[in-house]
Amino acid sequence: MSGVLTLPRLGETMEEGRVVAWLVAPGEAFRRGDALLEVETDKTVVEVPALADGELGEILVPEGETVRVGDPIARLAGTASEAEAEAEVKVEAETEAAPPPEPAATAPAAPADPPKPATPAPPDSAAGARPRATPVARRLARKAGIDLATVTGTGRRGRIESADIAALSPTAASFDAAPQIAHGLAWRLSGPEAGPPVVLIHGFAADHTVWASLAAGLARSGRHVLTLDLPGHGASRTEAGDAAALSTGLSALVKDTLGQSAHIFAHSLGAVPATDLAEAGHARSLTLIAPAGLGHRIDRGFVLGLAAARSPGEIAHLLERMTDGPLPLSAQALEGIAATLARGRLGTLARSVLGETGQAVTLRPRLARLADTLPVRILAPHRDRILDWQDALTLSPRIAVHHLARAGHAAWWDAPQEVLAILAAATAD
Repeated sequence: MSGVLTLPRLGETMEEGRVVAWLVAPGEAFRRGDALLEVETDKTVVEVPALADGELGEILVPEGETVRVGDPIARLAGTASEAEAEAEVKVEAETEAAPPPEPAATAPAAPADPPKPATPAPPDSAAGARPRATPVARRLARKAGIDLATVTGTGRRGRIESADIAALSPTAASFDAAPQIAHGLAWRLSGPEAGPPVVLIHGFAADHTVWASLAAGLARSGRHVLTLDLPGHGASRTEAGDAAALSTGLSALVKDTLGQSAHIFAHSLGAVPATDLAEAGHARSLTLIAPAGLGHRIDRGFVLGLAAARSPGEIAHLLERMTDGPLPLSAQALEGIAATLARGRLGTLARSVLGETGQAVTLRPRLARLADTLPVRILAPHRDRILDWQDALTLSPRIAVHHLARAGHAAWWDAPQEVLAILAAATAD
């Protein structure tokens, strides 16, 4: 049985199981303790971890198929040492065996409660337990110096995936590979070309990598996703001295890359070019999270601070205002942001959107008009410290408002599953 993985018995009554998902791809190495696959039994879905290091060679049972206990489900690659190649890689259930039953009472005083099916405890429910993460995500996290305990996973049942790490440290993953340039804008596409088209537009002082996790989730759900760097941001080659200039080249880019109208999703100041796109006829729907332009109040110190900040420490203090929890960015990610902001491209833009006393941009009447012709949605995070979420309460009744009670300005950091679910529903053609 050398080099063969078989389906283990994950419970006393288990005779067969359905492979829900393979968490390791053929040709991918794994280490002791890494989850290899998820199996659905008659009672629950369980991760099957490896008890030894190895490399997956061939998957014998694809996702969705049912197999009996003891049957082969995969072969190992023949790249291990001779001793390891002759050793069988064993797997075990994530749950421990249930304790033996106590002797039955001769005359119980009252009927006992019916027994409940044994279910595995969440990995993070016990102190010291490892967070659920794919092997690739674990390697990327080690490389970037990210503590997985601080990461919110967007995969099945909250599993941490490589895109979640890329969102916190873009340079740790392939999402940070050089984007393409067209019409002066940096951009990249992901997901199946036949899927509903989606455009993700970042906010002030960010770039396309801020959407790494969300873009990956949408791509997995069959969406064709365009992410980009706005003028004056990231790797784009055009500048933006005011909010209107943020739309430079955007319509042409959407036409050339997608060739059709798309579902537009934007954050904060990105709502301005997103609204421009919609008014130009490029939108099937418009979804804005914590958008600028709904009211007067804004944290001026945050905007001006980001435009002037040069050190990772300064940037960390400022970005902490965007989340209701710990800042989910690694030291490496902060250094990358500092290097980008050191180019000094945002000062004029910051001053133009602020005015003398507050926001100089208004989108309310434009959004009301758009809502007469296409679906418009607002995600209002109640713990937003940059803008006033209550500005969304007095919008046109034709605009749908989703309330995120426990999320900050960057709501996808604090409520990733909720944001992804809303956007997936909004982009289902």
